Amino acid sequence: MRKASLSPLLLSLALALGGCAGGYSGKFKGNGTNAGGGQVPASQVKTVASQAALGDTAHTVLGTAIGKAPTAQEAVDLAKQHCGMHGGNLLILNTEPYLSGKRYIADAACATDGTAPKAANKSGKGKPAR
Repeated sequence: MRKASLSPLLLSLALALGGCAGGYSGKFKGNGTNAGGGQVPASQVKTVASQAALGDTAHTVLGTAIGKAPTAQEAVDLAKQHCGMHGGNLLILNTEPYLSGKRYIADAACATDGTAPKAANKSGKGKPAR
């Protein structure tokens, strides 16, 4: 008995079309400050409702993080992921996530307050000799 399966080409086409009809996407656009340091896990990126909600917290804006997903929370989570990949530990919402077509969009500033963990040394330099 032969199992039905999709060829790799058909599978990639199905995934691409699925993304157009309410899938997930996101991006980060940096503003050139490059002050983020290493990557931050999305679970450690704090979501802030607005710039005003930060109060007097010192921070450096790294750029803009956008998340698009079927639910508002998933859109925010995706924006947090993109922010963390660029060293941000603060996701400052520019607006509440909003519905556009079949997807929610989270539009936010990505920032760091300097408390994000530093990048791990993966260069091999600085290791003690054995």
